[in-house]
Amino acid sequence: MLKNLKKYLPLLPLFLVQFFTWLGLFSLWIYATPVISTYFFVAKTPGIIDYESGTTWVGICFALYSFLGATFTFTLHKILKKNPKYGVHALALLFGGIGMISMEFIHSKWLLLLSFVFIGIAWSSISTTPYLLVGEMAPDEESEKFYSVFNFSTVIPQAFSAFFLAFITKNLFHGAMMKTLFTGGIYMILAAVISLIISIKKKKIG
Repeated sequence: MLKNLKKYLPLLPLFLVQFFTWLGLFSLWIYATPVISTYFFVAKTPGIIDYESGTTWVGICFALYSFLGATFTFTLHKILKKNPKYGVHALALLFGGIGMISMEFIHSKWLLLLSFVFIGIAWSSISTTPYLLVGEMAPDEESEKFYSVFNFSTVIPQAFSAFFLAFITKNLFHGAMMKTLFTGGIYMILAAVISLIISIKKKKIG
């Protein structure tokens, strides 16, 4: 049993990157709508939030980062062929973290689109690079098992986020969801730092 588990140890550094990456993503997915509606869409009546317009704009922002993530993938594959994958992933995650953090400092819904451009760059790598890394680690005859184990790198953060994000929003930030979203950007930058450290170590070993 122990011997079977040891063969998956090369996945652990990537698991750590994934944990903070997805913690940041879940911060975005859970809190983007209330945050954007509250901070960017105040109705004509003072104190009333225009949630309908806010929800519509969130849909536009999410569509933008999804579209950019998909289209940038073609360029990303070319970049990954010439550069260390962990290093490229680190840069992409850094863009994502900056995109999330920037929301606290801007006041225009149009500038908000720029934040999601940065997030789109991150999403392109998040949905591509980790799977390429797993493919490099897994022996041909064990690839399906490695990918199955790798799926836990998204399931575990999801289960953790369900409790943790609500807890810190209520008890640490006293309901200030923008702070939760800001912290989500920090999580993603932390993932970028970990990915960069792994890249540097691999370069030294290589």
